Amino acid sequence: MFGALAELPLVWKMADTAMALMAITNLTAILLLSRVAFKLARDYNRQRALGKLPTFDASQYPELKSQLEPGVWDNPRKPD
Repeated sequence: MFGALAELPLVWKMADTAMALMAITNLTAILLLSRVAFKLARDYNRQRALGKLPTFDASQYPELKSQLEPGVWDNPRKPD
């Protein structure tokens, strides 16, 4: 309701500030996740280059154990 009653320059400044905060949050998350994402992408591409159907085996990534939900990745599919 505030945006309907406020002056336009103020609304734009508030919107710009909100967008900047969202961008900073997203960039921080990307930086924090990039190491894991690149490692998993390399493994995926390696499996593809070998002609295999890529599978995720959580036991190969002990650093992810604390971040994965228990029981979700316990039974990996047998690789081809």
